[in-house]
Amino acid sequence: MKQLEKLWKAFCYAVWWICHEWLFDLGFYVAPVVGWLASRWKIEGREKIPLKGGVVLTVNHLSQWDLTFIYNLMPRSGFFMTKHEYFDVPFLGGFVKLLGAFPVNRGKYDRQALQHAIDLLKAGKLLIVFPEGTRSKNGELHAGHSGAALLAAQAGATVVPVAITGTEKITRLKEYGPDGKKIKPRVLVKVGEPYKLPETDEQGKRPSLEDQTDLMMGKIAELLPPEYQGEYAPAKLATRKAARQQAQAEAQIQRLARKAARQQALSAAKEN
Repeated sequence: MKQLEKLWKAFCYAVWWICHEWLFDLGFYVAPVVGWLASRWKIEGREKIPLKGGVVLTVNHLSQWDLTFIYNLMPRSGFFMTKHEYFDVPFLGGFVKLLGAFPVNRGKYDRQALQHAIDLLKAGKLLIVFPEGTRSKNGELHAGHSGAALLAAQAGATVVPVAITGTEKITRLKEYGPDGKKIKPRVLVKVGEPYKLPETDEQGKRPSLEDQTDLMMGKIAELLPPEYQGEYAPAKLATRKAARQQAQAEAQIQRLARKAARQQALSAAKEN
């Protein structure tokens, strides 16, 4: 029975993989047409995405249209996290699973989802991550969650920043011309240079998740116009970094003071 169960699981996985690859190939050709119907779109830097190895595409999130343009971008099939509620909806749950989605409990630390993502990266897969966790309502970059930096660091994966502008104007923030007709928005998808999160900081210490998250989000912000940079505009990044360095310095002074106090107390005890 166990052997039959293993064969059945292997068969189901093979069928899923064939359907997953077929849907990706279909999306690769259909998505450009859909994008053309909805916008005037352009992609820059697609060739920078590695064709092999574990890769994390970190993308800002403006609308549900973002994945359509990501399909125009990717040179190979990928995976992405989505909220677990989708998997409870008949047909939709099965469809997003075929697309490569796996569930995550948003708003809390989901160890199972993070471990699955790390396993995918270690197996050499491509993972799409929206570090903000949800769509931006005003188009600006919001604070990124540390989970993206955590899985990229633990898997030793290559990170590729991707910046999208204009998708929020397709449905939510429509623009109209003088004749009252809807204007097709300009959508630009820019791919930055691949990189890996550093193992040590300037002081030779292991960087904090906050530092790594700021680095990751800053790479996205560098590809965006100033009005989209939000929390990761250069001035705000510099202010946060300085505040963290000051807090770390103060914590170090307190640790040294406590250590000196303990040594003084021990010396006093020995003298008595």
